[in-house]
Amino acid sequence: MDLCRYVDVFHGTGESAPEKTDEIAARWFFIKAQCGNTSPGATLPFGGISVSPYTGGYPTGYTDHEFNYHSKVKKCPSCKKLLGFTHLQQSGTGAIGVYYNYALTVPCYESSPERRDFTDEKARPGYYSCKTEDILCELTAGKKSVCHRYTFGKDEGRVKIDFTNMGLKTAESKAEKAEVLYIEPVNEGIISAGIRAEGIKLHFAVSFNGKAETGDTSVIIKDFGRQADLKIALSFKSREHALEILKETGDFDSVSKTAYETWNRYLSAITIESEDDKFKSIFYSNLYHSLVKPCDRSDESFVYGDGSFMADFATLWDVYKTQIPLVMMLYRDEGLKIADTLLALCNKLGYIPNNLCFSDDYNNHSTQARCLGDYALLTAYRYGLIEDPAPVLKAAEKDIFSEGNRDFTEEGKCPSASMVLDLAELCKLCAELARENGNSELAEKLTALSETEKKFFDRETGLLTADSEYYEGTLYNYSFRQMTDMDERINLAGGKERFINLLDKFFGYGEPPVTQPEDSRDGDYIAKTMQKGIFEGFNNEPDTEAPFSYIYAGQHDRTCEIIRAGMRYMFTSGPGGLPGNNDSGALSSYYVFMALGLFPLAGKDLFLIGSPLADTAEVKLSSGNTLVITAENNSPDNIYVSAVSFNGVPVENYMIKASELMKGGELKFIMRGKNDV
Repeated sequence: MDLCRYVDVFHGTGESAPEKTDEIAARWFFIKAQCGNTSPGATLPFGGISVSPYTGGYPTGYTDHEFNYHSKVKKCPSCKKLLGFTHLQQSGTGAIGVYYNYALTVPCYESSPERRDFTDEKARPGYYSCKTEDILCELTAGKKSVCHRYTFGKDEGRVKIDFTNMGLKTAESKAEKAEVLYIEPVNEGIISAGIRAEGIKLHFAVSFNGKAETGDTSVIIKDFGRQADLKIALSFKSREHALEILKETGDFDSVSKTAYETWNRYLSAITIESEDDKFKSIFYSNLYHSLVKPCDRSDESFVYGDGSFMADFATLWDVYKTQIPLVMMLYRDEGLKIADTLLALCNKLGYIPNNLCFSDDYNNHSTQARCLGDYALLTAYRYGLIEDPAPVLKAAEKDIFSEGNRDFTEEGKCPSASMVLDLAELCKLCAELARENGNSELAEKLTALSETEKKFFDRETGLLTADSEYYEGTLYNYSFRQMTDMDERINLAGGKERFINLLDKFFGYGEPPVTQPEDSRDGDYIAKTMQKGIFEGFNNEPDTEAPFSYIYAGQHDRTCEIIRAGMRYMFTSGPGGLPGNNDSGALSSYYVFMALGLFPLAGKDLFLIGSPLADTAEVKLSSGNTLVITAENNSPDNIYVSAVSFNGVPVENYMIKASELMKGGELKFIMRGKNDV
């Protein structure tokens, strides 16, 4: 089955372009940058290397975007033109823009300017091409190596590889360069090069037709006629390993063919039936972008020894919610490797960092959140990837009681109330698992710590305290995330009626439409509007759970209205198809789950029921079983769930155990319209 044909690789690379509406979605306010920040570069699912056109634009090295954290995209005029092609790119992140984009490869003539127009961009999963001057540029990717093919319109072409390149080239970026450790000829047609960037070593091996002139920081390849063929392998382990990878790399066409077949195999984990090709394109483009990160660099860890090593968790506080659960639900090998990596990190460092990029600064984003890797480990256990809970509990205990959490474990506080929620809810989940496995001592210790979160709710407002900072959001975002004991949470709000009223106000029911911020310099308008406590409209991850809190108050219809409005108006097609930073597939994976009518509660043995977009879907689970989802009477008007059953048994309270779902079977929805009985 050719599902790659539905994938738009350029999906989410540009400014967000939500559809206009006067419905509930018009009441939502984007507090983060209005762009998807994805890259069109060639890569494999969880590929160890990517190769992409490079303009120096923020944040992936592609596009003409300047640094932008809020509002409309700020433009970088010089970044409209091509500098060449680079290796290793971010995927959908925001502020992380100072590294990656290594080994800048430039096809050119001696008289070519540094920056050139590029046109005729085309891409499919695992392949990218464009034209600059009269040069056809083609890229494709293998597991740990890539192929470049440049076809020149005249003789005397050359290809330059600059090994000092890293980061971005915008007006606001830091002008950093990688340290070149060596550039050495190996034999005719092969050179090797090593660099140090962000504290780690990268080893490249390059094969080429023609002849090479090596310098201290770069290589120039000439005398190849009108077609230059390059293979570039990357290793984090050694020069010798890079050369081994290079030796195993096939020719351009075979690598491209394998890449396409590999993507089709991974995409076929979910097959949906629909006569709407636009919906299929949006769905499979989002599934594609959910599988780009993390990168599988197993047996090349720069933190610990050999073994599983899934790196480039640039924003773990985003991906733990839906991207990691999606991977663990669908792909057993990669799910296990993620779990093994987190366990190994904890064993080596004594804690699990919130990000693991290709950098030795593991605490780069320690102020964002706390202990989110443990949620991923609990998810792996609840989905059946890990059979023995002992290592999960051991890692979680070590992480919770690590040096960086002493303010919580000893003083009962953190710099942010959102961190308290992270830790307190984790303590509840781990206490539950400890009880299930007979460890009452640990369960009691963790339960006592979990009580801390109650102190951070204001009973007068029914919300979290205003006397705190909240990363990438507001107190309102975090006030409506799911907690382990939602009955208790609703009581803290003053009961169901008040809880529903608070949710309604948050989502804009009865409120006037808002005007989206146009300029990030208008900080007063952004700050004042944020203080009103408005839903972010799927522009960022901190409030993506919030629509499902209605379930606990008996208002599932509201969940359906918000999800359908968001998926219809905020997630669209093309470069503007994502409402905000995709954050390594965090938003894309959310769309995939919404299309299936499911929302995973990270770390819990639970899925919540939404409003499925797909009429039918067949899901190949990592357990080896198959889940078939059907939605009868489904339509843009029939958005409400009249009834839902799993294997013929009614699903109560719009909740289903993850452990049951992973056994496979049929999840059947009966949909209805607003006025249907």
